[in-house]
Amino acid sequence: MNMRATILAGLLCSTIFAGAALAADTSNLPLVTAAKQGDRAAVRSLLNGIPQKVIAGAEGTAALVWAASRNDAEMVDLLIGAGADAKSANEFGATALYAAAANPDAAVTGKLLAAGADANVALLSGETPLMEAARRGNLDIVRTLLSAKANPNAQEANGGQSVLMWAVSQRHSAVVEELVRGGADVKAGSKTGFTPLMFAAQQGDADTARILINAGANPNEVRPKSGNSYTPLIIASAMGHAKVVELLLDKGADPNAIDARGYTSLHLVVRDSDYGLDLTGKDQVVKIVKALLAHGANPNLRLKLQRNVGTINEISLQGATPLVLAAEVNNLEAVRALLAAGADPRIPTEQGTTALMLAAGGGTDIQRMRTPEERATAVETAKLLLEGGTDVTAVGQYGWTALHAAAYQGLTDVIEVLVSKGASVNEMDAFGQTPLSIALAVLTQDIGARRLQIPRRYRKDVAELLLKLGATPLDKSGVVVVLQRTGDLELGREATQQ
Repeated sequence: MNMRATILAGLLCSTIFAGAALAADTSNLPLVTAAKQGDRAAVRSLLNGIPQKVIAGAEGTAALVWAASRNDAEMVDLLIGAGADAKSANEFGATALYAAAANPDAAVTGKLLAAGADANVALLSGETPLMEAARRGNLDIVRTLLSAKANPNAQEANGGQSVLMWAVSQRHSAVVEELVRGGADVKAGSKTGFTPLMFAAQQGDADTARILINAGANPNEVRPKSGNSYTPLIIASAMGHAKVVELLLDKGADPNAIDARGYTSLHLVVRDSDYGLDLTGKDQVVKIVKALLAHGANPNLRLKLQRNVGTINEISLQGATPLVLAAEVNNLEAVRALLAAGADPRIPTEQGTTALMLAAGGGTDIQRMRTPEERATAVETAKLLLEGGTDVTAVGQYGWTALHAAAYQGLTDVIEVLVSKGASVNEMDAFGQTPLSIALAVLTQDIGARRLQIPRRYRKDVAELLLKLGATPLDKSGVVVVLQRTGDLELGREATQQ
């Protein structure tokens, strides 16, 4: 489960931007071509031979748009002086003012406004010059447009996203501050319910988030639409943005808020394995976990999922605590922090799966080979959970114990730890499998066609270890063998034992 991709869907998607908006049917006309190429001499010469009504019409408008897009103040003066209409738009709704808003220099913007340009004329998609300037982070132009009565609360037509959101999405905190001073509504949401503060949480921009909260944004606002009642804290936690999480918590965000699917911030941040082995990502996760716990997040809150979610091999996560989810991806430091904050390692899922079972590989693809670093982490995670009082003999979904999980994964080092703490090497699961039969890739009668649970990898080293630790040989164990998929069946028979 990775919520980050889902949240990224809230990002702005521009329907028409300046480059597309400039491409008009008039682009092949001489005056437009000269303006597009920045050839002032040609523009000056052509203006002398073109009727005023043509300059004031579509051709003059297109030339002026191109001059503005090039930030060519001298050419803009030439065209306006010859009668080009600063108020007119091309067939996309693009005005010269919209084109000028993409430039950092406000000089052309000022000239166009002085010539009568309307600061609120939008593209056909609803995007205004102020949106373009905000998205680009052009602070001087934002100020100039606001002084010309540009609407700070305009929304584009596609997603209903506001000027403020365009600035926030690009992390332009100075522009955000200017827009707020100019009357931008910090609480207004898009058509999907995203607010400016949610965009700041998504982007990991703590400076902007602080500006918005100080201006009245609610740290506990909820995105009610699309079936996902995200809060800014849930978004920032899932995205791994520790500074924003800390700010939101300090400003009163509820650490135990639950989204529409049933997840809290703590559940989400501990399970996201996309951070992989990146040290920066891991550090962010641990900081978020500790911040949430320090502000009262419940480490023993169980998932109440609206729709049951499982692991890759169909272990149900209904009822899982944050500790169970952290153990699933062997998020060692998160496990350590959760245990220190009072997380109970004995609380299983509703199907009885414990954190120890998942730390031993119970929720992992049974085919995937573990790296040496992953194996070492799994050992340390298992030891932490055992020290915390988890039951090594507990039986969960499919009748699996932690030892069954370790046998599937071939984690010999974890197996030794589990057996040393009292795990039974002969426990039979609901499919009539023992850890030894799993290691031997035996197909049992009771497992049937359960593809995701059928052992596929012959693990001789695991079988040898289990026999050494006292496993009953296969022909004496009661395992009903239907098929030996691969490997040496003799290894599991009594006759091989000395």
